[in-house]
Formats: sequence, structure tokens, C-alpha cells
Amino acid sequence: MTASSSDSAWEDDIVRGLHSVTSDQVPALEIILLDAFVDWLYSPANPGENFDESHAGHLVSTLFTAIDSSRAYLPAQEPTVTDAITAVRTRVVDGAHELSAQGPDGVTTIVSRLMPTVLAELQNNTGERAKQAHGVWVYSIYTLALGTRTEHDHALMEGVVATFAGWDEVLRGGFVVPWRRQAP
Repeated sequence: MTASSSDSAWEDDIVRGLHSVTSDQVPALEIILLDAFVDWLYSPANPGENFDESHAGHLVSTLFTAIDSSRAYLPAQEPTVTDAITAVRTRVVDGAHELSAQGPDGVTTIVSRLMPTVLAELQNNTGERAKQAHGVWVYSIYTLALGTRTEHDHALMEGVVATFAGWDEVLRGGFVVPWRRQAP
């Protein structure tokens, strides 16, 4: 294997992951991603201030890991499905497939859209981890749902925010992902 082929192997894995996203997988992607963001934001790895590209890069990478992990998990509970949530989930699948069809350029599109946005959310909400989690999650899901489109979609963004609110309600109602449950 040459250096250039191994350098692009991670992109190929992401492209395959994007290509394989299904509608049944999206609820798992949503909660795995939210859990992973919150986990990092409340961990000692989060510096709490002076965020830079390495921190944003970690969270963008978390999106790619969540896409992969979501194939093997089905949440026992999820938000009440509304028309807005259904529209978002449909666009996440379509957007992921559009981006995968671009190959490594689709990965570049995700990274170039998310890096500055994630960094801005971290910096602008320093000290407010819940706001950071909300902003980073919303923009990550929105980026996938936007796919290759370049125009802002207000209705789509509202649907992503409604999806976040739905998960917030589920979590406040006591739902805990299995890997966070305390042993009796």
C-alpha cells in the first residue's frame, strides 16, 4: 500500500459509511452523536476555553464515528415522530448519499462546513456546555441533511432544532443509552 492510498483510506471509510446510511439508522445516529458530544464537552478533555481547530476537529471526527456506530444500535426510545422530524431524517439519508456520491470531495464538504461552525459554537458559548452541545449537534445534523446543497434551508434548520428538542425531552424523561447505565 502506498502512502497516498493509506492516507485516503480513512476518507474511503467515511464515504462508505455515508453511502450506507439508512432511515432506520438515523435515530441511532442522532442519539449516539448527542451522547458523544455531551460526553466530550463535560469531560476533562474539554479545555473549557481557548478552543482551536484540534477541538473542532475532534468533534467533526465524532460525527464520522457516530455514523459508523449507528449501524449497530437501535434506541429503545426516541422522540415522538413529527412531520418535521421525518423530513429531517429523510434529508439526512439523502444528504449523506449525495455527499458519498462525491467521494472524498463529499468528506471535504462536511469538514469545510463544520470546522468553522463547530469552532465558533465552542468559542461563542465558552462556559456554557449545554449551549455548545446544542449548537454543535444542530450544525452537525444540518450539515448532513443539507448534503450537497449550498443554499440555507430555514425549514430544514427548524426541523433539526425540533429534533434536538425531541431528544432533550426524551433524555429529561429518564432515557439513558445502555452504555451510560450504572451497574446495580
